Amino acid sequence: MRIYNLYIVILALVLCATNILLAAFGQNSLEVYFIANIVAYLIISLLYAHLNPRAKSVLGTMTRVLFGGFLVIVALKVIEVLR
Repeated sequence: MRIYNLYIVILALVLCATNILLAAFGQNSLEVYFIANIVAYLIISLLYAHLNPRAKSVLGTMTRVLFGGFLVIVALKVIEVLR
């Protein structure tokens, strides 16, 4: 199995397991699911970032997009708390 295929399989399994665990614990907040999936993605991507320069570039772009979404959620929650 090539390293890229292993990356996708591990990413899919971890994200599925994360969602199943959150559902099993009765989590109803969509923000929690989004943040948990982003954290899992970032951890796994950091482990596989050494693939090659092109893959690292694509993973870096995806990381920036998802981290931007994470920052939007955090900013909305901070605004909600300050009100």
